[in-house]
Amino acid sequence: MGHEARQGQRTLLAGLAGVLLGVLVTASVLSGETFRRQTADASDIAYVPVERMTLPVMGASGPQSYVVVAFTLEVPRTRRAWVRKRVPAVRHAVNEAAWQSSLVAESADRLDIEAMRAALLVAARSALGPSNVRQVRILTAVPV
Repeated sequence: MGHEARQGQRTLLAGLAGVLLGVLVTASVLSGETFRRQTADASDIAYVPVERMTLPVMGASGPQSYVVVAFTLEVPRTRRAWVRKRVPAVRHAVNEAAWQSSLVAESADRLDIEAMRAALLVAARSALGPSNVRQVRILTAVPV
């Protein structure tokens, strides 16, 4: 087998491994998210979804690859409607943060989910204020 064919197979296998990792992360996060939603009904917490976004994984010379991420904002129940109206501002802040830093890259082939969550939280709080966003819950994070 030629060098190019082996490299193509490795690239395909790496892509499949990334997709499988995304599926596993999504499954574990969604099961925890369901429990949180059930228990949040009795408290003052509400969740505001943010639609999927494609964000760059930045390297020294620009984007290395991309990741598709969907997340929810954990907010005070009394601020849910206010936050929903401002989701475009959150999306803008996240995009801006992603292009200005290595938002989600632990390395070229590995996502750091906790670092991604922390960066999304900082961006959301910068757009809405720290008292309006308690936490960010990542629903899916799939490298593409």
